[in-house]
Amino acid sequence: MKQFLRRNANCLIVIPARIGSSRLAAKVLADLGGIPVVERVRRAAIRANCGAVVVATDDHEVMETIERHGGAAVLTSRTCASGTDRAAEAARIIEKTQRRKFRVVVNLQGDEPFIAASTIRKTAALAAKGKCDIATAVVSIEAKAAREESMVKAVLAADGRCLYFSRSPVPFGKQAPLFQHIGIYAFRRDALARFVRLKPSRLEKTERLEQLRALEDGMTIAAAIVGDKTIAIDTARDLAAARRRISKTRRPHG
Repeated sequence: MKQFLRRNANCLIVIPARIGSSRLAAKVLADLGGIPVVERVRRAAIRANCGAVVVATDDHEVMETIERHGGAAVLTSRTCASGTDRAAEAARIIEKTQRRKFRVVVNLQGDEPFIAASTIRKTAALAAKGKCDIATAVVSIEAKAAREESMVKAVLAADGRCLYFSRSPVPFGKQAPLFQHIGIYAFRRDALARFVRLKPSRLEKTERLEQLRALEDGMTIAAAIVGDKTIAIDTARDLAAARRRISKTRRPHG
């Protein structure tokens, strides 16, 4: 791990990969065209070439799977309340063992196997500019798709600031632009430390979206508008859709 993490010292990309899931157990290890879901995410992060990459997990099988594929993994606590808490713990472990500080820590969700390398680069670069606390990514969607509860929607200001996130199809109105939120957050290092000290907020609990905790506390989130269509694997239905997509094309994504 030491040699690998020496590269691109200013940015650390952490892929939280919790083995337990209420809707689809062990989804990060699910086979997707002969490659585990989390390993596909890790490969996209490597292709982005904008920071060191590590998988943060609470399970030895996930760690061994990543290491078997030549990747770096760190074991984190089973008590982490969210993926961001797990990413923050991994960053602390690596910074302590490597005796360094990262300027940007990217939390790249381990169930987004179709995320493009370009999306990771754009999001990390947006955070590195230092004009927001957190950077994320969104993609334009049609009104029909916005009705899916499992698809998180983002409401943006004209300058790209995120005003709200919801599982409902927002904003209202036929002419309103609709954006799907993609599961990636790039934190300024101090912003990540601030975020994980906050208690879960009212809106976060209502929508089951942890990014609302940041907005309720006055933190700024900016979004890069990208073009890749992702499938976040939360359910067996999502996994089946991802497998159909893989079967149609074996070309590397990103």
